[in-house]
Amino acid sequence: MKSDFVHPFVDAAVKVMEEATGTKVRRGSVALIASPISTLGVASIIGILGEAEGRMVMDLSPETACKLASCMNGQEISEYDELVTSTINELANMVGGRAVSELVNRGHQLDITPPTLFTGRDMEVSNTALETVVVPLETDFGPVMLNIAVRIK
Repeated sequence: MKSDFVHPFVDAAVKVMEEATGTKVRRGSVALIASPISTLGVASIIGILGEAEGRMVMDLSPETACKLASCMNGQEISEYDELVTSTINELANMVGGRAVSELVNRGHQLDITPPTLFTGRDMEVSNTALETVVVPLETDFGPVMLNIAVRIK
């Protein structure tokens, strides 16, 4: 996987989350792993289409999702609900949109799909054809794992 396709997603995730929450986001060590990837309980998936194909997954626990949604919506949300789902999907959409816009500005022909959110314990995201770059992002609300798997067609 080409790193010039990965960095815009990582940079976008950090910037969007910092802007949306008014807090600092810290990047952890990047890891390259093979499928499948076990999720933390809440996974918003965005498809990547065009000259490259793949996916971006924002993965976090339900507790972290509630805390992020509370901050972004300016109200206390103690239980996972539709507002949390909507907020996390919008966050993933903003990250994917900003990253793809950066790549398009560099001359690539790409687009993204609308986000799809999955919740539940012991879920796995699997695609044997793609290696996945995993970047842990530490927020004031808890860890968010950014999973990026892209290949050029």
